Amino acid sequence: MSSDPQEQIKLEIAHVLFTDIVGYSKLPMDQQTSRLQELNRIVRETEEFRRAEAADQLIRLPTGDGMALVFFGDPELPLKCALAINRALRSDYPHVKLRMGVHTGPIYRMADINTSNNVAGGGINIAQRVMDCGDDGHILVSNTVAEMLGQLSRWAEAMHDLGEAEVKHGVRVRVFNVYGDGYGNAELPAKLQPHALAHPEPTPAPHMTETPTSPAPPPPSPPVATPMAEKAPMGPTNEAGASRVAPNAESLRVALLYKRNAQPDEHVLKLLEGELQSHGHKVFIDRHLSIGVEWAKEIERQVRTADAVVPILSAASAQSEMVAYEVQIAHEAAQQHEDGRPRILPVRVDYEDALPDPLGGLLAPIQYFLWSNPGSDPVLVKELLQALEQPSPPDEAVPVQELKEPGGAVPLDSKLYVVRPTDDEFLHAIKRRDSIVLVKGARQMGKTSLLARGIQHAREAGTKVVITDFQTLNAQHLASIDALFQTLAGLICDQLDLDVTPEDEWNPKRGASINFARYMRRHVLGSLQTPLVWAMDEVDRLFACDFGSEVFGLFRSWHNERSLDPASPWERLTLAIVYATEAHLFITDQNQSPFNVGTRLELSDFSFDQVSELNARFVRLVGGHPYLVHRGLYNMKTHGLTLAEFENLADRDEGPFGDHLRRILVLLARDPALTEVVREVLRGRPSGPTTESFYRLRSAGVMAGDSAREAKPRCQLYANYLERHLL
Repeated sequence: MSSDPQEQIKLEIAHVLFTDIVGYSKLPMDQQTSRLQELNRIVRETEEFRRAEAADQLIRLPTGDGMALVFFGDPELPLKCALAINRALRSDYPHVKLRMGVHTGPIYRMADINTSNNVAGGGINIAQRVMDCGDDGHILVSNTVAEMLGQLSRWAEAMHDLGEAEVKHGVRVRVFNVYGDGYGNAELPAKLQPHALAHPEPTPAPHMTETPTSPAPPPPSPPVATPMAEKAPMGPTNEAGASRVAPNAESLRVALLYKRNAQPDEHVLKLLEGELQSHGHKVFIDRHLSIGVEWAKEIERQVRTADAVVPILSAASAQSEMVAYEVQIAHEAAQQHEDGRPRILPVRVDYEDALPDPLGGLLAPIQYFLWSNPGSDPVLVKELLQALEQPSPPDEAVPVQELKEPGGAVPLDSKLYVVRPTDDEFLHAIKRRDSIVLVKGARQMGKTSLLARGIQHAREAGTKVVITDFQTLNAQHLASIDALFQTLAGLICDQLDLDVTPEDEWNPKRGASINFARYMRRHVLGSLQTPLVWAMDEVDRLFACDFGSEVFGLFRSWHNERSLDPASPWERLTLAIVYATEAHLFITDQNQSPFNVGTRLELSDFSFDQVSELNARFVRLVGGHPYLVHRGLYNMKTHGLTLAEFENLADRDEGPFGDHLRRILVLLARDPALTEVVREVLRGRPSGPTTESFYRLRSAGVMAGDSAREAKPRCQLYANYLERHLL
């Protein structure tokens, strides 16, 4: 026989599914036999097993308390097989407690003592180590599998990074948890819980040949906590490394803000909840409440009265409407309280990208903590407790200098953007240099996306553009009309890089309106040789201000001056105003309103023709609402849902629109009278709404119709959800 190792051993790449019946050794012998027989039957009935066996692309290895399935060829087969097994166990064999691990790696074939096919090598060893990290129902995969299959959209959403775990021989493996609707186990495995990380106890290995393993890599870096990470720990620490609160320390009320059913957010949420409570603090998490009107009221009350709020921000939760709304409530409350409470202490969960607005504008000046993986738990807990118990002086409010790209806007080059007739009307109005261009539409109707395209065309035509997003202004900026006009003038000055600042020209004796108009005429328009478009987004915020009518009256006066003197500097100014609320409800003197002059455009739902590629049932469900259409298509594609499956999930609290729907419920809960109006409409009594309440609900995007008597829910999705929670 040749001694050449290349002739003796042929390395191959295999895709291994390793399974293990949890608690097998503690079962009576007859139940052990029964469980194995049931597992064998389930595995043999899976399509993946039958297909691989028929193609001679499978080696089956019994391991005593489970089995290893070694697939060759298709790298998806072991994971597909794992999902099929898990679903079958859930529906028909819930008493069979099984954990599974998947890895792709090198193996070599060999014959065992009975001359049966067997394999050895790192491919099967690592699969077992990955499985060892799990509990009942877990489907865990290695980093190799995650990197490979994570490039496919059908798997990317289901894979949740759990970080590194130390297994047998001190080897560290990076583990991903695979779960979704109807399969897997979303809970953090017990061996990856903070108390277990310090003392890993790998399970004994079955009798298989192992290949030598490489030395363990260095442990993961601790989380970044800026600037708290530089502070020394406080006193003695517990097992997780978190400092214990002193006996006389104040018990604080802490609200944890998070997105439901997101990982690893749930892990961080449970970690912080447990540690904060163990240190004597009172923790509020909304999952302990039933969703409804009272739930919405309680959220706002808890956030406003908290000593601190901790937004848990991941790539998923940063897009959450509810998280953004709760942070806004906390920010408003902090502006109103002299002591600056609640303090906002953001925790970023393996996510350091720029935050979308409004979160970006609210949280950009605030230092944050960074959690990377479960190995970061002890330091995160320690630093967060330190920040809570030894607070630093509050930062000065930092005015936002320019409008950042809104989180909800469709990118300029996106193929998902649907052009409506309003687009052409808006572009022509900008091109004509109309004095005032009004764009009205309910939330998430695409107003900001339309505005972005309009000002881009203006820039390309050589027009100067300044942008103001009123959502980014804080309470200090809106404290008085003088504070507002100085803030607006400062933002415009910065964006145009003017030499003369508002402070140089502001004279308190003139009054706020005269000062601002004078600065705009002399130093803004007077310094430009080209037309100027001032794009204003979310101007609804001014409707609630006592001086709102005076601001809009000034804008109207510029329009009037332009009409009286076409050669005036105002002829070069176009105000593009984007808003949602019915302006006439707040501006009593229509002669002082800019909302009844100029070019008025209103964004409506997509027409059936504009979404003709969609099934009519889908359109009926979401009513052509741009955000709902986009979100619905995205979810159906990424999760591989049929329309029937999507319809079944759509109006659930934990469904694809749950975050959006809960926010509507929260907004209604703030106004009991409007809530009662909605109830009347849902009961089929459209005579209930007054004209004012109807316009308010229509502006909020909750109701549709041409008049109060024709009021109806915006779409079937809203009707289904609100009926369940309000009736």
